[in-house]
Amino acid sequence: MQFSTPYNELYSEVIKPVCASEGIEAIRVDESFSNGLIISEINQMIDQSSIVIAEITPANPNVYYEVGYAHALRKPTILVAERGCKLPFDLSPFRVLMYENSIDGKNRIEKGLRSHLRAIFKGGLD
Repeated sequence: MQFSTPYNELYSEVIKPVCASEGIEAIRVDESFSNGLIISEINQMIDQSSIVIAEITPANPNVYYEVGYAHALRKPTILVAERGCKLPFDLSPFRVLMYENSIDGKNRIEKGLRSHLRAIFKGGLD
């Protein structure tokens, strides 16, 4: 996800707590500290992850690259986007958890994310 408002708040107020409530540790690359290349660290984190959650609302080539890398590794990936955004052609066929940036929207994204996580882990991870 892009590292700016409102995506930082989506991560800290929704994604991280929902994951924690499901027994999953959510980690974003900016929470890690190293002196290497950031893309190498991102790739390593994706390699080691059981699941990838990607916020794809703004057209961000870095995020699209990371989603493609996760898909190439066949990582279960939950795509999240703000309702009304235009999805790129290559991502539009995928299931996307849409949300509204509102109080009611927060409750719905929490519920939707929890349901997606449970479905993925119930089905087992390859």
